[in-house]
Amino acid sequence: MSGIRPVLGIDLDGTVLDCRPRQQAVLVELCPEARPHLEDIWRMKRGGFSTKTALTTLGLDPGLGFEQRWFDRIEHQDVLKLDPVIAGAEQALDTMHHLADLHLITSRQSRHGVLQTLERLGLSRLFAHIEVVSVGTGAVTAKALHLRTCQAVAHCGDTEVDGAAAQAANLPFWAVRSGQRSGEFLMDNTAPAHIADGLPDVAREFEALLHHAVIAD
Repeated sequence: MSGIRPVLGIDLDGTVLDCRPRQQAVLVELCPEARPHLEDIWRMKRGGFSTKTALTTLGLDPGLGFEQRWFDRIEHQDVLKLDPVIAGAEQALDTMHHLADLHLITSRQSRHGVLQTLERLGLSRLFAHIEVVSVGTGAVTAKALHLRTCQAVAHCGDTEVDGAAAQAANLPFWAVRSGQRSGEFLMDNTAPAHIADGLPDVAREFEALLHHAVIAD
């Protein structure tokens, strides 16, 4: 691997950013009756439920057109400001970006919103490339295509979409339980090469992997 910088794919929401505050704020705005149940709803979402299914399972009425109202609101500029960096993620990214080219690969409606958020948080400097793919059923294919094109060595993320993209690109999936899915869900619904608490663990794993590769070289 001498002279060649490896590429590592990294998801955004739930991997680098804590999207829970934003999701819960939008949920309360769209369905005020959900406020006393936020912990249960988040737990259910980490177990694989959609927001709407979690609401109906708890006997709450999300109202007509909930999915479209959610879609229209969840990336609005005022709520995007609610996204903080997950504890330790910036330091981990800083470590890894000295070792590799980090490609941020995220499924969002708006590339502009992603770029604005990264600038606000001072994270843009850490990524060699920022790839924003469409939300929905094509996200797996689009993420996998970029992973193959950039010849990534692995992909890191927090959901089954990331796991499926890594599998489609024939890459190891480094799962983090810091986001929208629990470790148990990720183990049952993806084929992770490694499940970490968060990006600091991934950074240590990545350093060890590159160290062993250099020795083998």
